[in-house]
Amino acid sequence: MKKQKGQAIVEFTLVFPLMLLFLWVLLYGGLLFKDYLTLSNLARESARTASIQGAAQYDTIRTNGANQTILTNLYTWNGDANSFQIADGANDSVQVTLTTTLNTNFPGVGLLNWLGVPLPANYRIVYSMHKEIP
Repeated sequence: MKKQKGQAIVEFTLVFPLMLLFLWVLLYGGLLFKDYLTLSNLARESARTASIQGAAQYDTIRTNGANQTILTNLYTWNGDANSFQIADGANDSVQVTLTTTLNTNFPGVGLLNWLGVPLPANYRIVYSMHKEIP
């Protein structure tokens, strides 16, 4: 029995860092998903507003939506004309495209690439909606 006194502390020191890593990945993955949902909702709202108000309001819609921020810093989105586009689509529709860019200076991105888990350079959210006005 005497040899097992330190067993619990050794097991704890082996498992605790892995548990912290798992919790960090879970938390940060949730934050990234929240960012995706935020931008997806912005694209949906912008497409809906553009389909109701028409092409004359595209710049106003873009200006109002550009203030939307995302929590994490892994992907960047600044709401400028390149990353937030509203255009007339085919078949009398409006198409909103939001594009984010990978922040290569974010800690861990280089390590993930080195491990063979490259992150996409950007992701794009495209939302189309039928125009409500003739």
